[in-house]
Amino acid sequence: MPTHAAGHRQLWRMMVAVVGALVLAGTPALAATSYTCSNAELVRVACADAACEVLDEAILTVAIDGYDRFTVCGEALCWSGTGTRQVSGAYEIVTGVGLKSEIGDGGAPNDAVLAFDPKTGMGTILAPPFYSPIHCQVHPGE
Repeated sequence: MPTHAAGHRQLWRMMVAVVGALVLAGTPALAATSYTCSNAELVRVACADAACEVLDEAILTVAIDGYDRFTVCGEALCWSGTGTRQVSGAYEIVTGVGLKSEIGDGGAPNDAVLAFDPKTGMGTILAPPFYSPIHCQVHPGE
C-alpha cells in the first residue's frame, strides 16, 4: 500500500497526464503541419504611402514549418522568425512580429500576417511593402 505522500504524487502525475491529454486533444494539429505559399500565379501588389501598384516582379514566397518558423521573402527582401499560429473558423492565421532580416547587413525587422483557408490554400499576406493574394500548399506531418 502506498504511503500518503506517494499516493499524492501518483494522483498528481495522473492529473497532469489527463490535463495534458485534454490540452492536446483540444488543440488543432498545427505544429505538425507545414505550408509553402507563393503569389507567382496571382496578382502581385506593393503599397507605400496609401498607394498600391501591381508589380510583375514582386513574387513572394512564404514558408511555415512544423516548428512555427515563419519566413517571408520577396524581391531582395527576406524575413524570418517565430510565427504565432491560430485557427479562426475555417481560416488559419500566422502572425510574425519583429521578423529578422536575412539579407545583407540585417536590415530592419518586419511584421507579417498570413491568413488563409487550409482547404483551398487561398489567402492573403501582409508584409510591408507587400500586400498580396497568395496560394498555400499544405504539407501535413512535416
